[in-house]
Amino acid sequence: MGADHPIVIDPRCPADADPEVQEFLRLAKALTAAAWVELELEPCGGAPASRYLIGSRSGKALTVDLDVGIDFSASLCLGRVTQPKSGLVSLLSRSLSQILELRTVHAQIALLRAVLDNASHSVLIFDADGHILFANPNADHLLSLQTEDELPASFNGQPRQPLFTLLCALVEQVTREANGASPWRGAIELGDGGLMVCQVARIATPNLDGIDAVLVTLQPSEPESDARIQAFASSHGLSPREEEVLYLLGRGMTTAAIAEELGISPHTVRDHLKHLYSKTKTKGRSELLGLISRASTLSIDA
Repeated sequence: MGADHPIVIDPRCPADADPEVQEFLRLAKALTAAAWVELELEPCGGAPASRYLIGSRSGKALTVDLDVGIDFSASLCLGRVTQPKSGLVSLLSRSLSQILELRTVHAQIALLRAVLDNASHSVLIFDADGHILFANPNADHLLSLQTEDELPASFNGQPRQPLFTLLCALVEQVTREANGASPWRGAIELGDGGLMVCQVARIATPNLDGIDAVLVTLQPSEPESDARIQAFASSHGLSPREEEVLYLLGRGMTTAAIAEELGISPHTVRDHLKHLYSKTKTKGRSELLGLISRASTLSIDA
């Protein structure tokens, strides 16, 4: 169930010396020819109200209510002026409304950026042309490894290639899809033997003139639970030995390590792997583990 309100849900007044509010007051003072201008803002969420003043308050004043939306009530005191035209009041209302709205947007962007920077997995955002728009620290680390060591990666039994090249190919694949509704999910095998669970999803932004982005998330593959392995083995008709091999494979063990653990030869392990790939219609260990992960996700969603 998604949230139906913005992330920053409590409106708060800008600081006393906020440059945008000060600029608004100078604009209001110039347009109305007021001797001084005072703005009172009161958030509708219960946060403290604030007052902002330009000039020295003295003499009579005219108070004008500004319509700035549902988050704030606002009134403008104009020193030593007559009633301004309704069109001018409307202009000042819209100007202040945009200042407050942009301030909220900037706060939400800063909050989201902090959340992504502290995420435990790697997050990258690409544009539709395959250029990186954002990478959190974990993703930056992965990309730096590639720069230094040409970190190779592969999926579905395909030849290895630099991780960034592989991700760009997946981004292009998702972007080419007609509706882009279905994200790509799978396991990527790194050259150092590690496995990363990857999801590539197209993010449509209809309110931004159709500008699209592609979200890529990467996180280390966690060992599948015994129950998940058992359920998967049963549904694909695996033998007890094949299930054992699959269990150790899910722990990230190499062919040699599996052979040593089970007391059989690496050649026999490879034979079991061939049978596993055949029964599950997969082409390699990364695709096989990705299939288990997707099957587990589907069973949870169901």
